[in-house]
Amino acid sequence: MRFVGQLREAWDIDAFEVTSDFIDAGDRVVVRFIWRGEGHGPQMNLEMTDVLTLRNGRIRGHEFFWDHAEALEAAGLQA
Repeated sequence: MRFVGQLREAWDIDAFEVTSDFIDAGDRVVVRFIWRGEGHGPQMNLEMTDVLTLRNGRIRGHEFFWDHAEALEAAGLQA
């Protein structure tokens, strides 16, 4: 969370663009997105895949992967 906070401090604006459908993997959800930010320095575009673990309708775990195929494998899916 500190990483996210430090990025947001350096940006005047940021936005998420979801670039895939949400993929149901049982108690996990997989989604690919780009996080764009602009501010006090160079513009940044971070493209990653999140694997969210859900319990009782709440997010209980969050992993992010630079490699989409690796994220699918971590969620028990094939690339």
